Amino acid sequence: MLKQLQKEVREMKDSLSRTSLQHLSIEGNELDIHFEPDNKVYIPTPTGERFHASNQFVRLVLGPYGSGKSTMCCMELVKRACEMPKWLNGVRRSKWAVVRNTTGELTSTTLQTWLSWFGELGDITKRQKPILNYTHTFNDGDGIVEIELIFLALDREDDLRKIRSLEVTGCYINELSEVPSGALAHFKGRVGRYPSTAFCHDPYWSGIICDSNPTDIDHWMPKLFTDAEYDGSHELFRQPPGLIPDLDGNWITNPKADNINNLRTGYYPAMAQGQTADFIKVFCLGEWGSVGFGKKVYPEYNDDLHSLEDIKILEGHPIQLGWDFGLTPACVVLQITPMGQMLAVKEYTIDNMGIKTFVENIVLPGLKRDFPGCNIESSYGDPSGVSPDQIMEELSAIGILNSSGIPTQPGRSNIIEPRLQSVRFFLNRMVDGKPAFVVSRRGCPMLRRGFVKDYCYRRVHAPGEERFRDVPDKNIASHIHDALQYVCMEFAADQIVSEKAPKKKMNFYNPAFNWV
Repeated sequence: MLKQLQKEVREMKDSLSRTSLQHLSIEGNELDIHFEPDNKVYIPTPTGERFHASNQFVRLVLGPYGSGKSTMCCMELVKRACEMPKWLNGVRRSKWAVVRNTTGELTSTTLQTWLSWFGELGDITKRQKPILNYTHTFNDGDGIVEIELIFLALDREDDLRKIRSLEVTGCYINELSEVPSGALAHFKGRVGRYPSTAFCHDPYWSGIICDSNPTDIDHWMPKLFTDAEYDGSHELFRQPPGLIPDLDGNWITNPKADNINNLRTGYYPAMAQGQTADFIKVFCLGEWGSVGFGKKVYPEYNDDLHSLEDIKILEGHPIQLGWDFGLTPACVVLQITPMGQMLAVKEYTIDNMGIKTFVENIVLPGLKRDFPGCNIESSYGDPSGVSPDQIMEELSAIGILNSSGIPTQPGRSNIIEPRLQSVRFFLNRMVDGKPAFVVSRRGCPMLRRGFVKDYCYRRVHAPGEERFRDVPDKNIASHIHDALQYVCMEFAADQIVSEKAPKKKMNFYNPAFNWV
């Protein structure tokens, strides 16, 4: 009896605390969070002012490292929760999904950002299983607000199933570029479901807020947020760059960068020191670009030198094909100019398709469409595509190509190092003042993306040193690069043999020069 009475007293005190003490104040887009001994104050940047003022269904804030993107989104979540209509006993309730790509990133980064601002906001109830859940109950000066946060990681493709049963007010996706595009599509149907109209008749904002560092221009994210199809429902907020060039072309801190007053002096110049132009472009300037975190297989590749936006097909000129097989088949189409320059003009790739279907439905129609009047001069594929049973050769990958009208030979070797050296042979050469190898950005986006960042050696965990695997990582870019290597081996080997062959001495005897 005494314990029950003590429990009721505590609950009454807690209830009194929630209703009598003000935990948070909002004036415009500025949030004042009341903590002891000092308050925490959020003052939005000019980008933040525009972000908070928008009512678009899906909003993405994009910018460099250290620009306060995550804080901006957390503040937007709280601001929208406080704008909810009063519906249950006068309480403004809302439920939010907070999403990150992995559990590790969710707990070490996303959750820590939230707790650094709101770790003491009102009464907090935490539940660990089955999904990490925080509920904050607080007073914003206009009554009680209750926010339920569901922290959700998408470690595997199966984790997308977690989304389908959610009914939430809104969603915050931290580092949108790192989650599958399907996650965003699914969440569009899960927001605006809590509270239902049966319990709350007044309208309220629901939607998805996201933040991210920039990605490759061919990533699904920039395509989505720059496509005119989504005008009116998707909005992109670009933050100012962290660096600007001085009169001598050196990088200096941009005084108008977001969150610059909360960063240490020289934060961006120090970050850019010794980094590649691509790294600076993405993480310091906040521009679309390509940066890898492994060790690039081809450091010789220079995107400004070895790629062009588009390469005009040499009409009537023969083409060379390179192939990789398996359930992620790939075909690269090259043309070699009369001067000996190798042009990677087109790629055909697909996921989860057999080689026969790939050839008949993708490659052959593509060659007919893209290369009218161009004969196939040579075609080389993965040597493992040859069936050991010569009687049943038509069942092998290379046999299928031959029976489909594409005479194909196995590549000279499947040993990785000679294959890589054959590509480097062309990357390190110049032909008539031009690079011996050039890739079309439009025609071969996956091949180029591999050169820039995705075709790499994976880092190996080794405390105290930087170590990488001995062979390139098998990923989405490796298949088209394997296909390229089988072609390069043929032409590089021929040229190397030709260049290393002893030069014959020519005897230019002319009787006119016989002075004796």
